Amino acid sequence: MVGLLELLLIALIILLIFGTARLSRAAATTKAAVKVGKKRLWVANPVTGEKEFTLMTAEKELALGRRSDAEVRQKWGLYNNSALQQYVQEIGFRMARASQRPELPWRFSIVDDSEVNAFAAPGGYIYITRGLLAHLCNEAELAGVLAHEIGHVNARHIAKRYTREHGAQAGLWLVRVFWPAARALSGWADKGLDMLFLSYGREAELEADRLAIGYIAKCGWDPLGLSDVLITLGRLQDASGENVVPWFSTHPLSPDRVTALENIVTHLKTRPTDTGRETYRRYIKGLSFGDGASSRIGFYLVQDGDTWQAIAKHAGQAQIDAATLAILNGHSVSKQPRAGDEIKMVVIASSDVP
Repeated sequence: MVGLLELLLIALIILLIFGTARLSRAAATTKAAVKVGKKRLWVANPVTGEKEFTLMTAEKELALGRRSDAEVRQKWGLYNNSALQQYVQEIGFRMARASQRPELPWRFSIVDDSEVNAFAAPGGYIYITRGLLAHLCNEAELAGVLAHEIGHVNARHIAKRYTREHGAQAGLWLVRVFWPAARALSGWADKGLDMLFLSYGREAELEADRLAIGYIAKCGWDPLGLSDVLITLGRLQDASGENVVPWFSTHPLSPDRVTALENIVTHLKTRPTDTGRETYRRYIKGLSFGDGASSRIGFYLVQDGDTWQAIAKHAGQAQIDAATLAILNGHSVSKQPRAGDEIKMVVIASSDVP
């Protein structure tokens, strides 16, 4: 962000170059513009109620959301499963209606991408990849991911980041006001998709977590679903030794984040315990897994003596390694599956797995 001292220096240089007459005219123009736009540049934060300066008006937010949505659809495409898309939409709508901005044109979509990710665009456009859906174990976890992204939108974290990024060009804006011939130098072009993949700060993450817990609990799911997601994805990251979870590049996992979530949950007056496990599993049966079209999510009934290694090798036809299979089911590889449990499995697509 350009500081006050830098702005004053730019103004002084312009004064020396162009003289007081042009400065007076420019000042009058600026004063009129500020008078007209003051109400648009200072808005109440829907979450805190506090007034904050913004360069992303409500109209701009909706326009950027529509543009980003078109770019997401063009770059990745949406997953071709209307029933699953509708299911995710319904869960998202349920929480959005219970949030601080129910009037937004919310849209929740599954992106046809194997990476483990979720992100939000301005105006209430929320995306989750099929890669992340595969690693979720129940409806409460899905609700947790969507609720966290809803929190970012409601708290205007994207708008704040947008204002911060564009505020860094304040010097160019000032030159543009005082020197009309320099308008061609303006760098106010929108960043499009790039803006969606910038990292949020720690405070923004914790605020989105707190908001998410409220939305999830209010709608009747177990609010620990979100912390379970973070634990699962942390295991996936640790097992690979690489940066395989894009969601963590934009939503950093701080050491105290899971603990903070669990502390919030313990202080809830009423804590729902519904996870919606069976409903979720019914919808993700046959979900594409990985980059190829042949691998799908199926299910396997654990037998006496089964281990993750044995299941991955025989039942899974080596489509997945033991550690990833355990993590896919919300476990560490050191904790073996129990006989009688029905676990998620990666299988080769067949006529009985749509």
